[in-house]
Amino acid sequence: MIMSKLKVIKKSNEFNKIFARGRSVADDRFVLIARKTGTDSIRFGFSVSKKVGKAVTRNRVKRLLKEVCRLDMQIFVPGYDYMIIARKGSADCEFNNIKARMARLVYRLRKKIL
Repeated sequence: MIMSKLKVIKKSNEFNKIFARGRSVADDRFVLIARKTGTDSIRFGFSVSKKVGKAVTRNRVKRLLKEVCRLDMQIFVPGYDYMIIARKGSADCEFNNIKARMARLVYRLRKKIL
């Protein structure tokens, strides 16, 4: 099966729309925010706080988050833009831990938005 490339949100005004009008769930390491778009696509935005660490560490966390989203695309509800915010301590998480945390957050978010 061919995995598709993620559609990534990069513009700050789109980030602001998600922050302003999105529904959110959080745990101690990550925040997941979703905003309905009206299209059938799924887009992701990633934000990693400077409290997480230096640039190398922050970029590693972003890469891990992107890979989790790419591999588990089917758990996300189509028609929404998603913002994932990594909090302090997220750099200590391994890939499988991040994957499990994201699955729990998506499950909780689905209960809120559906």
